[in-house]
Amino acid sequence: MIQHYQTFAELTDTAAAYLTSLRYSLSMVYYYQREWRYVGNYMKERGIKDYTPDVGVQYLSDIVGEAEMKFLPKSKRIRIRSVSALSDFITTGSIRKRKLNTPPEQLDGQIGLAISRYIIEKEKFNGYAKSTIQSNKLYLSRFLKYLNQQGVISFDSFSPQLMVDFSGSLTEYSVITRHLIILKTNRFLKYLYEEGIIPVDYSVIAPKDKYVRQPKLPSCFSSDEITRLLACIDRSNAFGKRDYAMILLIVRLGLRCSDVAAMQFSNLQWEDEKIVLSQQKTKAVIELPLFQDLGDAIIDYLKYGRPRSDLPYIFLRLVPPYDNMDNNALYGIMQKYLRLSGIKYDERRHGPHALRHSLATNLLKQNTSLPVISSVLGHENTESTIGYLRVDTESLRKCVLEVPLMPRYLKQTGKEVSI
Repeated sequence: MIQHYQTFAELTDTAAAYLTSLRYSLSMVYYYQREWRYVGNYMKERGIKDYTPDVGVQYLSDIVGEAEMKFLPKSKRIRIRSVSALSDFITTGSIRKRKLNTPPEQLDGQIGLAISRYIIEKEKFNGYAKSTIQSNKLYLSRFLKYLNQQGVISFDSFSPQLMVDFSGSLTEYSVITRHLIILKTNRFLKYLYEEGIIPVDYSVIAPKDKYVRQPKLPSCFSSDEITRLLACIDRSNAFGKRDYAMILLIVRLGLRCSDVAAMQFSNLQWEDEKIVLSQQKTKAVIELPLFQDLGDAIIDYLKYGRPRSDLPYIFLRLVPPYDNMDNNALYGIMQKYLRLSGIKYDERRHGPHALRHSLATNLLKQNTSLPVISSVLGHENTESTIGYLRVDTESLRKCVLEVPLMPRYLKQTGKEVSI
């Protein structure tokens, strides 16, 4: 089913924001936007007001022709991908990210098998989320790839110089990626030493990078802005009913996108008026109240908006094959309604997570205690919640302590004050 946008510019701006949420590079987003402008000019020349996938097909037929993809130059391949992405976005509300990176190195050989064993043991002991397991495999496969390139196939060939050279070979990566590769590798080296697999603790010898992650200032929206956001959702159609229920879950309960997308019928305990779920990120089980407005919104969607499906997931795509929603789809959905509401977000982050920040900040302004907010947000401890204080200046003012006068100042002024 086609989603409706007031203008072609609104469609392309929302799609570009969605690409950014998928961590496409700025240059790739620019290329896509440039190609979409060409499509817009094509539509104006032919008096076409609304974009549809059929318009995209006709545009590519007229501009690119019928040649096979593999025989086309890079510029035309990007043109085809950009138009396909736009058609995908207007029909499904999401764009499936194209895998540009090379796949992780196969974990073969003595060292590869040790990496696999390490990942399995850490997963079992720490209960890592799937994303954490995948990142461990990805970053350690970079280490294995380097070893293979150097002809190192056993632990007997490990040396301090090898570790120094490996760190120096990571200059092509970004600062954060380089930091994570070194961090994961050093943890693996520590594990090898503690398990007696290697006689030397190379994690101590290997160079350390000086990357310090700066905490990001949470962005939030005021209560009035959130009211405007919810009010602009057209709940007379299936898209609006679904989108309203999903956004309301984040606004009222502070749920993460992953938890909303993965929510199943079994999580709704209607008789007890609560939602019980295992968080996708932390695996911790949380219980949240099923407020009246939330229940009404979900029922409205289930009765009049959800496609017929045997899937256990509550929120589904509204075009065949009616799969469950993915996390990133919520980003594009929120961009659409922010534009419709006219909210000016300027430099503020404006993804669904900002609504989670907003709930925490508004609770702080109501003098809600940190342990209660931590419970609502599903934080394992209050340390994670303290970051939200940085945007609540009123609460910060209450924490100001009086600084005692210095002895030198007391001597100069002749004041007799005991310290």
